[in-house]
Amino acid sequence: MRAQMTDIERLRHSTAHVLATAILKIWPEAQFAAGPPVDNGFYYDVDLPHRISPEDFEKIEAEMKKEIKENHPFERMEVSRDEALDLGKKGRL
Repeated sequence: MRAQMTDIERLRHSTAHVLATAILKIWPEAQFAAGPPVDNGFYYDVDLPHRISPEDFEKIEAEMKKEIKENHPFERMEVSRDEALDLGKKGRL
């Protein structure tokens, strides 16, 4: 694995986090599986009680725009597995 992401990979990775945050604000019960950046964008596999449909896209996009406008900082951290599990329990990941 490469040590550094390219700028476009970093953008896709960060945007995937914005997408996940937006989905959780709309549907707090959402559960996420895979969601890596890929060659032409990014995606997330999301488990919800309903299927996300094209009618939901506008709502998701609006929530993503709100998140971006709030200008939350992104922090890159290198932690051990145990530290990551602890941060996850605290809602920091």
